[in-house]
Amino acid sequence: MKNTEKRGHKVLKVIAIVFSVIVILIVLLIVKIFYDAKLRQKDQEMMVKSDDELIGEHLYINRDGADDVDVNLYRYESDEPVPLVINLHGGAFVAGDADTLDTQSERISKAWCCTVVTVNYKLMKDGITKQYAVDEVKDTVKYMTVNADEYNIDTDNIFILGYSAGGYHAMAAALQLHKEGVIVKGQILCYPFISDILEQYNGLTDEQKKTTPPALFILAGDEPIGKGSLDYKSALDENGVPTELITYDGALHGFIEENNLEYEDLHFHDSRSPEQEKMARQAENDILAWLGKIAIISS
Repeated sequence: MKNTEKRGHKVLKVIAIVFSVIVILIVLLIVKIFYDAKLRQKDQEMMVKSDDELIGEHLYINRDGADDVDVNLYRYESDEPVPLVINLHGGAFVAGDADTLDTQSERISKAWCCTVVTVNYKLMKDGITKQYAVDEVKDTVKYMTVNADEYNIDTDNIFILGYSAGGYHAMAAALQLHKEGVIVKGQILCYPFISDILEQYNGLTDEQKKTTPPALFILAGDEPIGKGSLDYKSALDENGVPTELITYDGALHGFIEENNLEYEDLHFHDSRSPEQEKMARQAENDILAWLGKIAIISS
């Protein structure tokens, strides 16, 4: 009987120890969640540059009945009109800032011989929807088209480039502009978040489906967010829209944006490394090659 009681006490002690360990782990997890949240908030604040720090030219695009669109402009000086690339940051719709693309936008403007505009679209907070941000991108394209002479833009060569959540905005804006008769030459989709894009595409007329802007898909290995966009690629392929897919094995989600100077001091940049940076620069070169092919196709 005494042995049974001893065993019972031992079992109770083990249970108590296990329970205590679980409680401690839960507390540590909660502390980490709160700590990480504070770090992410700090990162978000650090992403923003003052106008003195910004390489690009800070502009506000006025809109009737809506807030101005906050954009950064990177002009490419030329005697002839040049292509325009709309460059859209990622951040899961709730984070990120156009200023994180500052050094990259200056670099690709020079390398691609184009003017670049980054859109600091509103994040999904305080009732802001994805569509609100898409409208900001659309209105930016329309503004640059109407004011093409002022900005020396070749309106036959306007491209929308986006990463992750920005990839969604690029797809949605390209489709909705196409539906409204505004010409966009191509969509460059880097590991994009697909969301309701297929539904939007299927809502087009048969003619609109066939004449949707060509698309380049840049995927980071086998990660699930970008891989989900392949259904959109298949739909475009089925309707004869030119598409191209480039997959960078070993690349991580976010590798193109995060391997720029703006992420150097941030706490969260999982894809930042010399190896990932090498693939990011290769991706930019591959995008340039695709832009050249699209220009040839259209001539």
